[in-house]
Amino acid sequence: MKKSIIVVFCLVFTLLYPEAGTQVATKSTSLYGIGWFYIHHIVQMVLASGTIFLFVFLFNQKPLSKWGFNFNNHKWSVSTALKFAAGWLLITVVLNLLFTFDNHITYEKNLLNISTDLFFDFVVTPFSEEILFRGLIMGLLLIYLPSKLRTGKLTVSWAAIISTLLFSLAHIGIDYQNLTIDHIDAMQLAFTTGLGLFYAIMREKSGSLLGPVIAHGFSDGIITVVQLIL
Repeated sequence: MKKSIIVVFCLVFTLLYPEAGTQVATKSTSLYGIGWFYIHHIVQMVLASGTIFLFVFLFNQKPLSKWGFNFNNHKWSVSTALKFAAGWLLITVVLNLLFTFDNHITYEKNLLNISTDLFFDFVVTPFSEEILFRGLIMGLLLIYLPSKLRTGKLTVSWAAIISTLLFSLAHIGIDYQNLTIDHIDAMQLAFTTGLGLFYAIMREKSGSLLGPVIAHGFSDGIITVVQLIL
């Protein structure tokens, strides 16, 4: 029963916190641009961080380090993230040369705009999403659902699997007023699921958010860099 309640809480966090960010960003600016995204992700990050602090300091649910706020296995985390970045750069370049994707670079290419966009991709987004999904949500699941799924030589925790599914769910556009799906991109969903599982495995293996944050920053930032160049 407790496990089911925790999963429901994680689902609520997945739907509620990004939506709260959306509402605050929409009320704060009339322009759907980089400023909107900054506000959205910062609100999401503050809510997720605040919830973790509540669990730690109010409910005594493990120290902050157990929620990924540490530098454990930092050498492995950084090394793995850099290897991922090299492979991801190759994949991104090849895909952009072979296929035509929507280019989100719609702003004037000057130093301020580019640096603002890159800081968002390399820093703001990874911190916001990793604190929510691999920090708060996966942290809760690791406490209450510590069991693992074993398939042959592969062992993955249920916390990693469930947090990945919720991470993918968060990238589906949902109209909450009409309770309908208004946007879904199959390719984005496939990459989100694969990357989300990779981040979750890094989090579980290292016990830290460091690796997932760095890798996530590279995954988003490299796409922007490639689109700026190509």
